Formats: sequence, C-alpha cells, structure tokens
Amino acid sequence: MKFRGDIQGMRALAVGLVILAHVGFTSVSGGFVGVDVFFVVSGFLIIGLLFREGESSSRISILDFYARRARRILPAASLVLIVTTVLAAWQWPFVRSAEVVKDAGWAAAFLANFRFAAVETDYFAQGEPPSPMQHYWSLAVEEQFYLAIPLILMLITALVVRRSAGALEPVQLRRWILLVLGVLSLASLAWSHHLTAVDVTAAYFSTLARAWELGIGGLLAVLVAGPPAWAIRVRRWHTELLGWGGLALIGWAALRFDASTSFPGLAALVPVLGATAVLAAGSFGADLLPSLGRLLSWRPFTLVGAWSFSLYLWHWPVILFARERWGHDLDRPQVALVLAVTFALSAATFYFVEEPFRRGRVWRPRVRAMVLYPVSLALVGASAFGGHLYIQAQIDDLADNPAIAVADYRDAALDEDPAVAVVQASVLAAEDGREIPGGLSPDLGDVRTSIAPLGDCDYREGMRRLCPTGDPDAQRSIAVLGDSHARAWGPTFTEIGADHGYAVHHFVYSGCPANGATRPDPANGSTWTACEDFKAWALEQVAELQPDLVVVANNAYLGGEIATAQLDGLAWELEQLQQHSEQVVLLGNLPVLPRMPGVCLSGRDVDLGDCLMRSKRKPEEVQGEFGRIAESVGADYVDARRWFCVKRKCPAVIGTYVPMRDKGHVTVEYARALADPMVRALRFDRSD
Repeated sequence: MKFRGDIQGMRALAVGLVILAHVGFTSVSGGFVGVDVFFVVSGFLIIGLLFREGESSSRISILDFYARRARRILPAASLVLIVTTVLAAWQWPFVRSAEVVKDAGWAAAFLANFRFAAVETDYFAQGEPPSPMQHYWSLAVEEQFYLAIPLILMLITALVVRRSAGALEPVQLRRWILLVLGVLSLASLAWSHHLTAVDVTAAYFSTLARAWELGIGGLLAVLVAGPPAWAIRVRRWHTELLGWGGLALIGWAALRFDASTSFPGLAALVPVLGATAVLAAGSFGADLLPSLGRLLSWRPFTLVGAWSFSLYLWHWPVILFARERWGHDLDRPQVALVLAVTFALSAATFYFVEEPFRRGRVWRPRVRAMVLYPVSLALVGASAFGGHLYIQAQIDDLADNPAIAVADYRDAALDEDPAVAVVQASVLAAEDGREIPGGLSPDLGDVRTSIAPLGDCDYREGMRRLCPTGDPDAQRSIAVLGDSHARAWGPTFTEIGADHGYAVHHFVYSGCPANGATRPDPANGSTWTACEDFKAWALEQVAELQPDLVVVANNAYLGGEIATAQLDGLAWELEQLQQHSEQVVLLGNLPVLPRMPGVCLSGRDVDLGDCLMRSKRKPEEVQGEFGRIAESVGADYVDARRWFCVKRKCPAVIGTYVPMRDKGHVTVEYARALADPMVRALRFDRSD
C-alpha cells in the first residue's frame, strides 16, 4: 500500500481530540471518540495489510505479523511505562504509586482494559485519581483483537487455497473475508449495544464490545482493494461528500458527546462511520482525492500523525503529573507547558525509539523482534519491582516513630470514654505537628485495600442465601442493613457477635441504601431493579429471622428532591424493621473528608498536622436529618462522629490506627477496634 498522507492526518486528528479533551478543553467534551477513530484506522491498515499478503502470496505469516507489531508497539510503550512507574514511585504519595506499580504490570501484559474495567466498576475505587496508565486500555484492546483476527484470516486464506487446488482466487478470498469479518463485526456491535445498556463501564473497556470498530476499518480495506473499475464509478463530488460528511460526523461527536453519553453502543457508530467515510474518500486514487484529503496531507498534520503513537502514550502521564503539582484545573500557561513537554517527549521517542526499532537493521530479523515481548515484560517488571521496594522503604522509615497515646496529653482534660479520649489526643498530636507514627494499622501500603470482606455472600452478584458471621450457631442474631457504609461497619458487628454470642447477618449492597425510596441505577440512570429486588429480599429475611438487634447504616445521598425522598424512604424502612426486632438502630455521621487520609499520610515530608482535615458540613447536616427521622419513628440513633473527629477536626491517625480507607469509609482494622465502644453505645443485652 502506498503512503497516504490523509491517513497520517487522521491520526493527527484522533490524537488531537483525545489530548484536547484530557487537558481540559470542555468544548471538546467528546474528544474520547478520537480513540474510536484510531480503532478504525488501525483495522483499515492492519487487516488491509494481512489481506494483501494473503492475496499476493497465498499465505499469511503470523510470526512476521507479530514481529512487525513488536517493533512497532513495544519499545515506545515499554519506555513510557518504565519512566512513568519510576517517576510515580519517586514523586507521588506511596499509596498512589503502589497502585501505579500494579497498573504497569497489567499494561505491559496488554491486559490494562481488564484492570481498569475492574477498578472503574469497584464502588470503593470511585473518587480516586485515575491511573497514569489508564489510556493503555485501548492498546490492550487492539492487541487482544490482533491475537485472534490474523489467525482467522490465515485460516480463511488456507481454506480458500485448498478449495482452489493450490491456486488462490482473489475474488473468493475477498468474499470469504468480507463474510466472516462482517458477521463478527455485526455480532460485536450487537454485544456492544447490549452491554452498554447493562453496564456502560464494562462495555467501554471490553474488547468484544469494541472489536466491530476495528472490523469496520478492515471491511473497508478489503472492499477498496477491489478491481480498479471502482474508480470509474466514483466521481470527485462523491469523495468530497464522503470526506467532509465523515469529518462532520467525527466533529459532531467530539462536540456533543460527553461523560453522560451511553457509549460505546450505537452512539459509537457516529465517529466510526465518520472515520470510515473519510478513509473511503481517500481510497479511490490520487485523482479523486477530496480537498479534505489534501488538507489532512498537509505537512504539519502528517508530522503529528507520525508522532501520534508517542503522543498518545505520553500525553496522559504528563497531564497527571502536572495536576499532581498544580491541581486538577490547569491554567493556560500550565496547559501550554504540558503540551510543549508532551510534544517534546513524543518527538524524541519517535526519532530515537520508534524509528530505530521499526526501520533499523538490528531488529529486522524476525527472531530478534519476537524477543522484544519477553524483554519488554522483564524491563517493566523490574521497574515495577524496584518501585515497590522503594515504596516499602519509605514506609519502613516510619517504623521508629512513636504511636499516639492518651497518656501523652494527661493535662488536656480528655473525655472519660477511652475511645473518645484517643481521638482527642490524636487531634492534639496533629496540631502539635508530630511525626507520622510507625506500625500503623492498617499499614499505609494496605490502606486502599482495607475493605470489609463479604465472604461467600456478595449480594451484588445476585446470590440469595445467608452467610452469618460472628457466632454463626448462636440462637441470638444481629442484622446489619445498608449500602457500602453498612459493609464498612460489618467487621465491628462480626467482632461483637463473636465476643457476645450473636449470629451476624450482613444484608449489604454497595450503593444501595436500606431505604424505601428508589435509587437510580448508576450504570444508566434508570430504575435499579437489582437494588430494589435485594432490598425486598433483605426485609423478608429480617422478618423470618426476628433478630435481637437491627443496625442500619447508609451514606448521605444528596441531591434536591431525591434527598427529600430519601428521608421519607428512611422513615418507612425503619418502621418496617421495627415490626421484626425489639431494637432498631440507625448508625450515622461517619465523616466525609476532603482528601484520602492514606494518600496524605504517604506524601513526602508531611507530618500529622498536614493531614488533620475538617469533615464536610453538608453530609453531616443530612446525617443529622437521618437522626431526627430515626428518633421520630422510635428507633435509636448512634452518632459515630465521636470516634473520628473533634469539632469537625478529623485526624488521619487515631492512636495506632488509620481510621478511614478513603474519604468516607472506615478501615477494617479500626472498625474492629470500635467493637467495644459500639457495644457501650448500643446498650443492648449482652448477657449469655
């Protein structure tokens, strides 16, 4: 295939849209469709190359194909992963950089889309900063697609050759590839439409839901590789209409789509068909090249297109490092500096890494090129392991720092309740600017993963059975109901059940509060049927169990009329529960913090004073309303503030504990430590 400047220009357009959206140009809110343009271009070039190889030589060499991919992809991709991992471990708080180390391994193995699909759908990961490797998901999708498609095309070619008694018939090869690729692309599009309606995040990162976009590009490549007679039937006005019409579709998607768009699904047809039209317009020969094609072939565009792979790799980590230094909203000079650094790094990577590996003689032999796969994994793995060791060394440096003790502040007239007194002492320690203690629980490297376990009963997966904890065989029982807050408090009540002879049933479902009001499905905004079904089932189980104690813990769900409906729904829920238990308790007022304590504590050159935070006022006001609702219907209310904050001052370390795993959930370790204080607050019957 001859060099086509318009394709390089399309690459420039695609990467430009992505960069503009990521750097903060809100007018290009749909700039993420640049990735879809990349997919179409990639399918057009790669599948077209494989088809022409099969057509000309009656065979497709898989090893040659993967050798070319290795030279094209691995050097630059590995370099950016290594540099990003090292810089994150060196500069970022080690709670964040520990996640970057994990992300690097997934990205190096071309499995980043699985990693980030899991992270994005993890309720407890919401609100955390994105990974500097997150953009590697699209590279993973491409490489997974190219694991299967070359094999399928090789098999089709071999079968056509066999049926033709060794003499390949190009028309038959084209027909079979168009048929198989068309069926697979239609199936992928149908799956994308279905999965987007069910779980938009999973669909966004799914190779199966994205394969049709590369397939459309491949179908076009096979079609335009047909007889020259096609050119006779095509006129200049046809190519002009195709080209500018396709650009209009891409532009419309970039300007009108945003984070609320149900994407990919059928919405992705807009940029995909637009990119396909632009490619088609330039595929009928130089004489029919539309004016758009000539514009895209302009030297500045083709140069950016040549750098596009490196630009895509570098832009996102550069943006995140800039935001880490200057804040999320970059001003114009900062944006200009980010773009300058991105282009400088990309140009250097293109000329000194991409081109020597792609064009140089050293890596031309197929065997040497294939060695790049294990070498890439080894180098990225070594950088990730080194980053892990460096992070652990930073944590170990805190080991000798003393813990916070009530005895340190005897003259401060602390509360008689020891659990409250240690919170007060911890606030004073922070105000004194003391060093971060060693031997924290959980360890700073484990704060993010300190999530209450669900055992065999993760009700989000649709199961409906009982999995009691505490003392499972006890005659007495406790039922805990609610959303992620109830889950986070689970270890407290498991500890109480084990110590005092109660079977504890955890009817918890993250994002789905124990509340008679409906909650919209976070995936698509419609009625959350799974949540409603679970809440109904949980109430049925409480009615059968007749527990001695029912505890409800919900997040403060804010938002206009919905917040009002939540108050009425909470009252209804508590009244229903009171019919089946002698004591119903609403547990509330877990603080909502402005920052993640673990991230703050793991920063460079910080002390406890740097991480003393003020809880957000609005959630406290809503939780106060929850408390008044509980009291109005005769339920008890336990205000948890005393165990976390003093006059809205919330220390990131309480005694030897990191109390919060994120901005709004208690750690497993601190939840267990609050078992005895909770028993005293509940004042329920503990006799054997």
